[in-house]
Amino acid sequence: MTGNPLSGHTAANQASMTGSGVFTDSLEDGEHITSPSLTNMLEGVHGNGIMLEEDTAGTASIRDNPEDLPGVCEQVDNPNRIRIVGGHAVLDGVLYKFAGGPGSSQDVDFTTTSQHARATYASNYLSAGEEALIVVYISSDTTNQCITWEIGSAVATASNTYPTTPSAFLSNPKPSGLDVKQSVVLAVIRVVYSASGGDMKLSITESNDKRVFVRPTPLYLSPVTSGAVGATTPVDLHTELDAYNQDTGSLSADNCRFGALWQSFGAQIASTTAGDSGKDVLYYSGTFGTDAADRYTRSVFDRVLTTAATSLTITSADANILILTTRSGTCAISTSGAFPAGYIVEIKNQDTGDTATFAGETIAASGYGRFVCTVSHASTPTFVRLQ
Repeated sequence: MTGNPLSGHTAANQASMTGSGVFTDSLEDGEHITSPSLTNMLEGVHGNGIMLEEDTAGTASIRDNPEDLPGVCEQVDNPNRIRIVGGHAVLDGVLYKFAGGPGSSQDVDFTTTSQHARATYASNYLSAGEEALIVVYISSDTTNQCITWEIGSAVATASNTYPTTPSAFLSNPKPSGLDVKQSVVLAVIRVVYSASGGDMKLSITESNDKRVFVRPTPLYLSPVTSGAVGATTPVDLHTELDAYNQDTGSLSADNCRFGALWQSFGAQIASTTAGDSGKDVLYYSGTFGTDAADRYTRSVFDRVLTTAATSLTITSADANILILTTRSGTCAISTSGAFPAGYIVEIKNQDTGDTATFAGETIAASGYGRFVCTVSHASTPTFVRLQ
């Protein structure tokens, strides 16, 4: 069976499962759902989930086969054993390999001696006529392949009561002292009593897929502009980002430690006709202090400006490679605003008769200068000539 990688979770495509456990829990009308269907969505919004290499491999053979993708849990060999396909997952901002990683798998037995169990469970956990739910999830327990499981309370099948999903893992994935308290559910396993089902006496009847996948790339960037859709009015400063929708944000405020990355457009350099107005530019805003004045915005990539101007005032959001063409007189180049340490300015003076000046240095006619900011400063950054 092929389909959306989430189709086992959402549409209960049970026909694809091997072993005794099949997909029956879903989000379709008329079907029952368990809490991981909702909590996993919240985990995904928080950035926790499985990272699929198949998501960015257009002709991967298993790209559209949910049963074969990392994190699937299927019953194998013994009635109380599942096999988990390995992969990578993000938990609390950190990438973890689980179940041996891509190309591998992990067999997990639901027994009293399982190293993957969240807690210690009694033998003969189920009695004749009883059933329970087991949640299998990814934790930061790297010693045990980042796989953990928890079983809920047993109920009598004859009572027509669906078992309760265990929930202790939601606040503490493993009481043995994991520093990371976040987790991602792979599957909710329904088990019933079986005399041959290991020392806990259980047999798998359902494996309900609850995987959530996070996909950070490609990252699509809509252009930020203070104008209407299609306008090329640039937002190239953090203060402009705070105000682009006629409101006032707090990125530029004192003690704001957040950074920002956005796409906008190039702008005309102040007091000149020079610039790359209307061209796509990627900007980053960061800070080298705690005051609003210590925040800077710069282009992520090098940008080139060719100009015949005799006076240029550049900011860290402007072009940093300057090609000075023939003009009448010395070109005086100065800076305005904050620059971060490590910022590079390159100047090629193509005029064969007139010089240029920057940071107290003279760039000779037909000469070249490369400068680096060595001291970050809100208004008077220090630039040193490298060549």
